[in-house]
Amino acid sequence: MPRTDENGRQLKALLDYLLDGDVEAKDIYDALDISSSTYYRRIKETSYPDAEELRRVADRFNLSYPDLQIRFGLMSRQEVWNYIESTPFTVTAVQDSVRVEAAPQQQTRPRKLSELSPRPDAPPL
Repeated sequence: MPRTDENGRQLKALLDYLLDGDVEAKDIYDALDISSSTYYRRIKETSYPDAEELRRVADRFNLSYPDLQIRFGLMSRQEVWNYIESTPFTVTAVQDSVRVEAAPQQQTRPRKLSELSPRPDAPPL
């Protein structure tokens, strides 16, 4: 039985919930950079998802990696707070450089999969 979040959801079900839509298994195994057969074997193992798999999923779907670790019991909220409090933060001023073109505005929420489109500069499969 794979790991589940605090509500008993497996990773795919949690992603469906967090991303407000149906996340395809292909999107997950692409994020994990594994084959489909490895993915379907892996989702049956008790160690799925591990910390590295959660990091890859968080990066791909623009989610919080510490939040996913907490949800799946790999870290406690207290461990995250202890880490944040123990790490010295530094603030560095960033100067604006001359921009040739306007930078796109950042979105406030992760986009739905249905809103995504392929990159025009990506090579064909």
